[in-house]
Amino acid sequence: MNKIFLFFTPFLLSCAAYALAPIWAWEKDLSLEKEQVYKANFSVGAVQKELEFRWTLYKNYGLILHIRYDKFNHQVLLYTDYQRNAYKISLGRGNSSQKDDPHLIMYFKEFADKDKKAHLKLYIEGQGAAVLDESISPSKDKKEDEEAEEDTTQGQAS
Repeated sequence: MNKIFLFFTPFLLSCAAYALAPIWAWEKDLSLEKEQVYKANFSVGAVQKELEFRWTLYKNYGLILHIRYDKFNHQVLLYTDYQRNAYKISLGRGNSSQKDDPHLIMYFKEFADKDKKAHLKLYIEGQGAAVLDESISPSKDKKEDEEAEEDTTQGQAS
């Protein structure tokens, strides 16, 4: 009896470890500057939904995110330490407690003081959701540079 138990114990432990590991349907690394907007369109079943978020403040090691998903606004404060670094949004309309329902999970990885960028990681866990398209708005510095170039070219043309 002990031999059978010793033989099946590693097998059962490996099965349990595999069952606990999340299976990501999609993942994305992001680096966003302040007020830079990330937009993504999801297909959840036969329905299209839009996600939009940006960060507005980084203070005392906390990042404030403004998220809009399915016409519902969220304001979240994330830190880089464990248990305060993630936010989970249910993508489907069903019971969000079921493991098979798709969820978007946002992790705050770090904030780079040098270039003032927040580094985030996005995952979709579960089945039934797909990313159709995504975009990131240009940063304020790039917008100001483009406007300055347009002003100088218009001044030279006149």
